[in-house]
Amino acid sequence: MNERQKRLRERRLIKLSIITGSAFTIWAIIVGIAGDSKSIIFDALFSMVGISLSGVSLLVNNFVRKPDDDDLPFGRAQFEPFSMTLQSAVIIFLCLYSLATSVMDIIGGGKLVELDIALPYLIASIIGCFLLWLYFRRKALQIRSEYVRIEATEWQLDALLSTGVLVVLSLGYFLRDTSMAYLIPYLDPGMVIVISILFLRIPVRTFWKNIRELLQFAPDDEVEEKIHQEAEAISKHYGFIDEYVRVAKTGSSYTIEIDFLLPEELAHTQVKELDAMRQELYERIRGDYKMWLTISFTTERKWMI
Repeated sequence: MNERQKRLRERRLIKLSIITGSAFTIWAIIVGIAGDSKSIIFDALFSMVGISLSGVSLLVNNFVRKPDDDDLPFGRAQFEPFSMTLQSAVIIFLCLYSLATSVMDIIGGGKLVELDIALPYLIASIIGCFLLWLYFRRKALQIRSEYVRIEATEWQLDALLSTGVLVVLSLGYFLRDTSMAYLIPYLDPGMVIVISILFLRIPVRTFWKNIRELLQFAPDDEVEEKIHQEAEAISKHYGFIDEYVRVAKTGSSYTIEIDFLLPEELAHTQVKELDAMRQELYERIRGDYKMWLTISFTTERKWMI
């Protein structure tokens, strides 16, 4: 699959996520207000944020396809981790906000939820979100798309959220005629607190990963390891003194700089021979990813640092 086909499939999948997410969100808002359930309203807000950010992803997806220009001579790959950092930050804020308001509800005595109104939505949401999570996860693996992977994660969180809400609110039925009936008003806000804390882990991890890319930290993945290994192999094969490899990952693009330190007896190597070495190394490290590759040769170590 070429880059254009990948982008088109990403766009179609994100549009599908936006359409289905909009339907679930409208339904959740109606049910949440009618049943007076903070956890279902949290579910609706989570879906609403997801839809908005999916739209941002779609715009960024189209933007990064444009060719380099005078304003952005090194490409637009940095906009990918930027948009994903934004998505993660908004989800983190939503979790923290819901956590804070639910703590206030508990302090205020809790709240009762009409489960008869909420039950049909919760069952449909669990089944629908779970199936969509599996679908988007499979597609993300097929086309190796970070955008689609985040969509899958959002559907996974929605499925888990709806499951948790259903389990906890159903518990209220069993507590009605017991000595623990006083706990029923605290079930809904208590559930939001637990879910908010658990959900923070995934967006925090995504946020940190993409911040590292924006700051151009070394990716520490299989691609980087392969580049180091192949550069070292080339260096040994041609009798170079040393090699220095720099790798940074921004979005789906790798920025790679490889410097080789040549001995004095190779100082007059023809440019065509050096180009042949570049081509050989390129063939060894290229893969299903974009890269901005620079390979240089020098006989003075100062030009490698």
